[in-house]
Amino acid sequence: MVDEVLLYDLNDSPFCLKARICLQLKGVAFRRVTLTVGRMRELRRLNPLGKVPVLVEDGVAIADSSRIARHLEEGHPEPALIPIGAEARAYANLLEEWADEALYPMIGAFKWLAPVNRAAALANTVDEMAPAPLRPLVGRVLLRTVRRRLAASGFTATSLPEVEERMVDNLTTLGTLLEGKPFLLGRVPTIADVAAFAQLAWMERYAERRLLDAAPAVQEWLRRLSAIPAVEAALAS
Repeated sequence: MVDEVLLYDLNDSPFCLKARICLQLKGVAFRRVTLTVGRMRELRRLNPLGKVPVLVEDGVAIADSSRIARHLEEGHPEPALIPIGAEARAYANLLEEWADEALYPMIGAFKWLAPVNRAAALANTVDEMAPAPLRPLVGRVLLRTVRRRLAASGFTATSLPEVEERMVDNLTTLGTLLEGKPFLLGRVPTIADVAAFAQLAWMERYAERRLLDAAPAVQEWLRRLSAIPAVEAALAS
């Protein structure tokens, strides 16, 4: 359908989850288009970087989860995810940037560099992207590409203990920010909650869940967000 809203995504991508949550919270009907090896050329026509998520609405392609969130905020303003007040908006944007740029590489290091997670990480991504005969090859290429990208940012298997310490510090800080509030900016979730949740919800699926067990305030916040029907739908979709 010409007017159908499409979201090119992958299930195990936190940025795709962030986009799906925004769409669900805004009540925007959309169809997921799972990225596969066969769709890479199609994706690159929409986003030359070849990355998901990409939202296509009214024939316009919007790449990057933060740009998608702001596109949705402009076209579907209710419920608001970005605060109106300048100070609150700046705080929400800062926390979104922290989630996207600080939490994401740490979580990527756990996911792709820890031997205990590697098989699950590959299966959760490659099984979506490729048919069974191609999965071993796609898995090797993907793992090599991700390792090189992480190494360029200073993340290697030997740095995992340091990454774990940093994650513990970040979870402690997040717990402090949540003191006395159901969500990061108060009574309703904002883009700050969506961005941080999309990164940390991943940990529930892998060995680093034990770090969440030591951060009860964060764990309760994750449960609170997961219980929102729109978020539940984004997780299940």
